[in-house]
Amino acid sequence: FGADGRPIAMPGHNASLVVLGTFVLWVGWYGFNPGSMLAIVGADSVAVVGRSAVCTTMAAAAGGLTAMFINYFLYHVWDLIAVCNGVLAGLVSITAGCSVVEPYAAILAGIGGAFVIWGSGKLLLKLRIDDPLEAFPMHGMCGVWGVLFVGFFATEGHVKQAYGLAEYGVFYGGSGNLLACQITGVVVIIAWTCTLLGLFFGAFRAIGMLRTSAEEEAAGLDTSKHGGSAYNMEVMSAKN
Repeated sequence: FGADGRPIAMPGHNASLVVLGTFVLWVGWYGFNPGSMLAIVGADSVAVVGRSAVCTTMAAAAGGLTAMFINYFLYHVWDLIAVCNGVLAGLVSITAGCSVVEPYAAILAGIGGAFVIWGSGKLLLKLRIDDPLEAFPMHGMCGVWGVLFVGFFATEGHVKQAYGLAEYGVFYGGSGNLLACQITGVVVIIAWTCTLLGLFFGAFRAIGMLRTSAEEEAAGLDTSKHGGSAYNMEVMSAKN
């Protein structure tokens, strides 16, 4: 943020590396989502693993495409970085429900994730909370969206096949117990995280180690902490 309180854009420095990192994460997500089955024994586990892989793919693609169109509609630019963020938002959004929802629902999860990351990112800017990597919108808010999504779209057969339970989403006629469990899970996770990290960062703040001084921030941490500048701004200014 500038001295006037307005946010200053911090675009990615290398789009090629951003795309490479996105695809590394995307491929790794197949070990995370389908791999969470831990073993393939029998037809049910085969179906769960396959469905998890398909839903992971659909949500990621839907999130990337939706983010691309949101960005173009608002700013009239086909933004590659926005696509990458949308892909990751879709992956986060489907992680909770990849084994218990239908592929069409995975598309909806990815679309919703793209809107969630965009909206929550704008909210942080309005609240003047610095998060240039959009870590909280992506992993926090899209994670919440994905957990709650299960309570609505989990199917009876898929839940029984994956977990052996009789509860399922309210959109399929479920009792609401699954949705209540998902809401409880979100509340507990938020409470646990805020309490534990609140104590952690509070202790660092108490001993004066949470932030650098205003002077060091103005000079830049590359210079003040690491002994040199990452960018030769003087040469760039001279060329301009």
